[in-house]
Amino acid sequence: MNDRSPSSVLPRTRPAVGAALAAVTALTMAGCSLTGGETHSGSRSYTAGGDDARVTALDIDSHGGSITVKAAGPGRRTVGVTEDRIWDATRPRTTHSLRAGTLRLTADDCGGNGDRCQVDYTVTVPASLPVHLTTGGGDIVVNGTSGPVVADTGGGGIRMPGSRVREVKARTGGGSMSGTFLAVPDAVRFESGGGNVTVRLPEGTYAVDASTDGGRRSVQVPTDSSAGHRITAHSAGGNVSVLGP
Repeated sequence: MNDRSPSSVLPRTRPAVGAALAAVTALTMAGCSLTGGETHSGSRSYTAGGDDARVTALDIDSHGGSITVKAAGPGRRTVGVTEDRIWDATRPRTTHSLRAGTLRLTADDCGGNGDRCQVDYTVTVPASLPVHLTTGGGDIVVNGTSGPVVADTGGGGIRMPGSRVREVKARTGGGSMSGTFLAVPDAVRFESGGGNVTVRLPEGTYAVDASTDGGRRSVQVPTDSSAGHRITAHSAGGNVSVLGP
């Protein structure tokens, strides 16, 4: 997705050394199956932020693997990260840095040498934290948060259950998309290269632009083109549904 707005919320930063990051690492080696043959797995967890270095945005950029972001309980000020890695010959490299309030996590492609590998992220955040999530092909789940969301996956699905987000821009190259909003959002944009798209909204009147190039279209909420709450949902081939509670 070329439009990475809202850019003012989630500025791109280069990794910084000496960020306030506390790590507890548990790395295990085991035989398992990624796509066939012997593979290895490893996991590590750490926290970021606190009174001396507050996290104000999360930015994840992964070559492949899933990303799950969950809202923490009330009063949580730190971000908890777990990286689960699977690889065959070359262990995927990851980085994490905190600069100007943005916690940036990256996972590479095993050096670009064709090895099979993936990194699955599970991140627990303060509920209102803005997040910018990119993966080359895994699923993205954002559960129970209220801050702005930008999400892009090359082919996996995107799910947003129990969402109180007011602004979201999400795209998948071909997977399905679903969002269940518990609070009235201001702007929702869901775009899929071929999967089904489902947006479920609370009571209200919405400016809806719902379209599909090959599936069925269903809009079951009150609509008004001048409404202040805008919903855009599009699929290149799947069904598109904008539903009420």
